[in-house]
Amino acid sequence: MIDPLISLIVSMSLALLFFMAARHKMSAPRQFQAQLDAYQLLPKGMLPLSARLLPLVEIAVAVLILIPFTRPYAAMLAATLLTLYALAMAANMMRGRADIDCGCGGEPQVLSAWLLLRNGVLVIASCLLLLPGSSRTLAWADLFFLILLTAVLALVYLLVEQLVRNQSALFNRSSSNG
Repeated sequence: MIDPLISLIVSMSLALLFFMAARHKMSAPRQFQAQLDAYQLLPKGMLPLSARLLPLVEIAVAVLILIPFTRPYAAMLAATLLTLYALAMAANMMRGRADIDCGCGGEPQVLSAWLLLRNGVLVIASCLLLLPGSSRTLAWADLFFLILLTAVLALVYLLVEQLVRNQSALFNRSSSNG
């Protein structure tokens, strides 16, 4: 059983993550299509449709994961998307193509084991929402903790993302100088 507060924190955090990812993709659709193309996994004819549909699916996850009735379905969809993204990254890394932008959003970020680990953690978080919830009634103090812990998780996520970007930049700088 999962505490309802934990369920809400994970739901809010994932909703924020998927919303921001979709926003990034929708704000630069040509760039996102180029990022998809760089993976070399989809036929060229599917790229425009895929580049338009993926952000819409991410928006759907962001909204549906907040609704208790649709949360399990959205959690399964989130876990599926995150797994597919990780598999696409892993396939390219195995082909020696780790130098492409992951397409995750924000500043460019090359593929790395850290991104695979991040997606694995996010898949586990999504799957937590499939556990049955306890019947504990939420109190007013829970709202404070919901906001606080969601903000902390968002900041930790951003911090880890920046550390990964810094590590990639240092690695690229040292390999180009060496």
